[in-house]
Amino acid sequence: MHNSLTSQQINKLGNTLVYLANNVGELNKTKILKLLYLIEEKSIKKFGYPFLGVNFQLWKFGPVLKDIYIDLSEDAPQILSAYIKKADYDNSLFVPITEFNDDEFSDNDMFLLDAIVDFARHKTAKDLVDFTHSDNSLWKLSALKNGIYEQLEAKEINSTEYLIDFSLLFEDDTFHKERYESAVDNLAFIQQLKS
Repeated sequence: MHNSLTSQQINKLGNTLVYLANNVGELNKTKILKLLYLIEEKSIKKFGYPFLGVNFQLWKFGPVLKDIYIDLSEDAPQILSAYIKKADYDNSLFVPITEFNDDEFSDNDMFLLDAIVDFARHKTAKDLVDFTHSDNSLWKLSALKNGIYEQLEAKEINSTEYLIDFSLLFEDDTFHKERYESAVDNLAFIQQLKS
């Protein structure tokens, strides 16, 4: 197992990708990374609780889940090898190799998955990159907050260790901001117990 992701997170990530591949259509690396991010953001915005409980870094082309980016860049995925593989007909695409298992998914999770499927079904990876880079996006707000927006836009840097700050969703909403921060603390505590 990869040391920064728990087996539960890998299971949920893998099954999420199986569901998306079955319902959105062909998935390349960029589209996978953007959809995972959009699910996380939508979950936090709607319920105040992360869908996956993972960190997304500020990179030139948007929010990136670094471990999954690296995994999808390999000749064959290792972390997600039980769930997806590169398509035989096009090694830039990923296809499921197992059936979707909803054991890790609540009703709210399924609602979110279906909402993302409806949103992304006819969008390209570039459409999703543009969406995650819009003027009021968390990518842009987090990049501005960390003073790296101009460098990312000018393509002076490709990646950073800075994280997307989901608490910016609640800048004017103390109640939901505290609820989100409490959820993050709870997830960190649970992960610490499991390690």
